[in-house]
Amino acid sequence: MKNVLCVGSITADIITSPVDSLPEKGTLRAVENITISVGGCASNAAIDLAKLGIPVAIASKLGDDPMGRYVKDELEKHGVNIRGLVTGSVPTTVSNVCLTSDGERSFLYSPGSAADFSIADVDRDLLEMTDIVFVAGAMLLKRFDGRECADLLRTARAAGKTTVMDTAWDYEGIWLDKISEALPYLDIFMPSIAEAKKLAGVDDDDGYREIAARLKALGPKNIVVKLGNKGAYMLKENGDEMLAPTYTSIKPVDTTGAGDAFCAGFIAGLSLGKAYDECLRLGNAVGTSCVRKIGASAGILSMQETVRFMNENIPG
Repeated sequence: MKNVLCVGSITADIITSPVDSLPEKGTLRAVENITISVGGCASNAAIDLAKLGIPVAIASKLGDDPMGRYVKDELEKHGVNIRGLVTGSVPTTVSNVCLTSDGERSFLYSPGSAADFSIADVDRDLLEMTDIVFVAGAMLLKRFDGRECADLLRTARAAGKTTVMDTAWDYEGIWLDKISEALPYLDIFMPSIAEAKKLAGVDDDDGYREIAARLKALGPKNIVVKLGNKGAYMLKENGDEMLAPTYTSIKPVDTTGAGDAFCAGFIAGLSLGKAYDECLRLGNAVGTSCVRKIGASAGILSMQETVRFMNENIPG
């Protein structure tokens, strides 16, 4: 079993549901639930991997504040190695997650500590002990995105590590220029379809093959495009394609963290030495587990329970 290091964004999520519209100015509306949970691509994936039984550490930055202490305690409680967490002077990143009655979500985001994270915050001894380096939440890491990310991935690749990266929504609207330097040092690049469209300049949800081909031409060895309820598509280094359907019979309660959960399932497969088609199936299963409960990681099952779910349910 290979060790994983999740590098990137951590947030404290304030989840409000249902929010199908905002109240008029100066008025008040009651909602059913407001909860706090750990969010952010790196922390979501790290907790998911730990729940799956994969040895995982995290490298990220928090603020010296109650939100930061809460997130740190939750990561440690779930068995994530927190040696790579650093505390800075900038407040912890916070997202207000507005969850609609049909399980979709939008975010009000305070960049905070994630935007202040830099390559100097990465524990090099921890990196050396790692087999798989996963940069999670690219395009939200304002100081780290670009040259610093490229330098870290270049170092990891030269040391024989498997390098993986996903993306988050770029609230600044810069997109490809933020991450283009890092792409040639990736073994696997796995954006969501919404982000991949922006990166590739293709405005078509069904154009994932063209999107993957455009992104692959920028340097990554393999491309995985997360297609939401359509599953996931992979364009491999040798040009082979794979389309893996997901479990559409499961009605989502909350899609927060579903993409991170897919990444965690896929990387868990890599850690266990599975072939790419099995990694895709495992990613879909873990992503489906995620959407069955409110919160980014509340629905994640153990590996044994996930395999049982896969054996008892048919994708599509």
